Amino acid sequence: MIFLPDPNFAFVLLAIAFMVTIFALLAPGTGVLEVLALILLTLVGFSMANLAVNTWAILLLLGGIVAVLLALKRSENRYLLAFSIVLLVAGMLLVFKTPGQILAMDPFLAVIVSISTAAFIWIVGRNTAQAFQQKPQRNLDQIVGQVGRAVTDISKEGSVYVGGENWSAESEILIKKGSAVIIRKREGLLLKVEPFSENPKKKS
Repeated sequence: MIFLPDPNFAFVLLAIAFMVTIFALLAPGTGVLEVLALILLTLVGFSMANLAVNTWAILLLLGGIVAVLLALKRSENRYLLAFSIVLLVAGMLLVFKTPGQILAMDPFLAVIVSISTAAFIWIVGRNTAQAFQQKPQRNLDQIVGQVGRAVTDISKEGSVYVGGENWSAESEILIKKGSAVIIRKREGLLLKVEPFSENPKKKS
């Protein structure tokens, strides 16, 4: 690991570690991203232990990543997210120090990595957060009360077409194939149906 004490390599590693960590926290899944993030953060810690660092910049860095995660949870607030990204990138740029220099890493590398990190968080981070925050668009119980058509004869079992889909259905009385039915109840993926008449007879 002879590259770890190098500020340029450590800076790139830090950026990658934070991008993976943010993605792992936003989109938890199989655990692969979480393990990868842990490995990368461990390597970053090893780098920091072997390089001169600004303690105050570490606090700025930690505050930046917390702010980014909070901002992504409120993805509609673009200004908060933009400020959080600036905070995070500033911490990344200033965490490593070299006597007589503002930036410990190569300026060109610093610009490229900073822009890439900011773009990743703004585009991928926001889209991922929005996707996981979306509520289900469909309420299956809304199908109750709708009118459909019997695909098969329906008695103890059968099939109806309603809401653009075929459903399993059952009825207390025989309903002939092709007849109109009204949905009275949903039990899981099973619909309780009754015959439907568009012109019901009025009681005298």
